Amino acid sequence: MPMSANEVAHAMPVLQWAHPGLKREPAPNLALMRRLARRCGISDGALRTALSRACAVGALEADEGRYRLGPLAQEEAASARALRRRLPGYVLVVVSEGVGAGQLSQIREVFQRFGFRPLQRSVWIGARTADDRLGPALASAGLGRLVLIFPSDEVDAATRKRLAEAWNLPARAARLGDFHMRLFAYLTEPGLGPREAAWRCVETAPAWYRTVVRDEPPFPLGLCGPDYPLAGLNADWSRHLERMSPALADLWAERQP
Repeated sequence: MPMSANEVAHAMPVLQWAHPGLKREPAPNLALMRRLARRCGISDGALRTALSRACAVGALEADEGRYRLGPLAQEEAASARALRRRLPGYVLVVVSEGVGAGQLSQIREVFQRFGFRPLQRSVWIGARTADDRLGPALASAGLGRLVLIFPSDEVDAATRKRLAEAWNLPARAARLGDFHMRLFAYLTEPGLGPREAAWRCVETAPAWYRTVVRDEPPFPLGLCGPDYPLAGLNADWSRHLERMSPALADLWAERQP
């Protein structure tokens, strides 16, 4: 599976974060990451540059030469976990009149970071979750008094249709279904030995993370429906990693200078 230097830099930290069976293993160091880079035709220089840039923006953090997900990635992961506990209804956020351009830009950055979508210039919408992370984020940025947040318990038929169009829900569901099929065709190709199968788990981790964590919009719960593919994709991914636990532990345990 083709991978960029940035994906190689993130692959092992992402997989270690995603799979409980690797939590007790040491974080990967440069020597182990180089083995993945060589598989993908990525030079040492390109890998080092990608690691340096990822650490600079907070996507990764280095501790005594070992790499884990950084605060930026941890925030994305927390948002993804919150979406798994979506509540019925949705949240409307209204920006107060008279907000200056600079503050408006800051507000929009927070909205976008939490996946909210604009309905109008000053009205944004997103999912309700068990944990309110938007309100504290706005307050922390000193923007809490500039917006009004309105949770709604129900989504009527007309609103449901409008929201489904805003998020292009059918296209998102189709993309998840296609990714699910391609992912497991690669992971479970007949004739793979344990070590090759383990490396393929590593190689696919960035694509899984990008698809189900970074790109998952905060659809209101009423739009998803029982056949929305995300839960099934994540369940199959988790089961596959569990089956691969011994081979992944062996891969992680390979001597790292």
